[in-house]
Parts: sequence; structure tokens; C-alpha cells
Amino acid sequence: MAKKSKLGQVQKLEEQIKELREKQKKIIEQAQKEIGEYVMDSWEVEDIEQAKKLIDQFQSEAKNAFRNMGGNNKGLKEELTDESIYSQAGSTSA
Repeated sequence: MAKKSKLGQVQKLEEQIKELREKQKKIIEQAQKEIGEYVMDSWEVEDIEQAKKLIDQFQSEAKNAFRNMGGNNKGLKEELTDESIYSQAGSTSA
């Protein structure tokens, strides 16, 4: 019976990992959407291609400004690593 119990625990953990990966994906998508909306609104840009050109133009300046603010230049995707996801395994409420 111990093997069945261990197998059940493994399956439960795999399901939690799957759910947390889905939650991670949703969080990243929502953050990207909010950032995009903020940039478009604050720069008063309506054309997506124009916004992309502006972002490309200011990319190095933005990275330097972020470094000067004491940031670690880590992106949201990098911050939401497997380690941080696994640390949330106890709280799977979405």
C-alpha cells in the first residue's frame, strides 16, 4: 500500500505543478497586457507598430535607467522561476 500512497502523492504534486505553471502563464500575460496598455496610454500612441519602434528606440535607455534605480534587470518571466512556483505549492488557490 505504501507504493500506491507514494504514487498518489507524486501525481498530486504533478497536478499542483501543472496548475501553478498555468497560474504563472496567466500572471505573465496579465502583466504584459497591463504594461502594454500603460505604455500606449502614457505615450498617447494608438498604432502598435509605432509603439514598437518607440520601445526599440528607448530600449537601452530604459535598461540603463532600471539599473540605476537599483534593479537587477531581471524580467518578470525570470522572476517567476520554477523555484518561486514550487515555493507556492502549499497555496494552490487561483
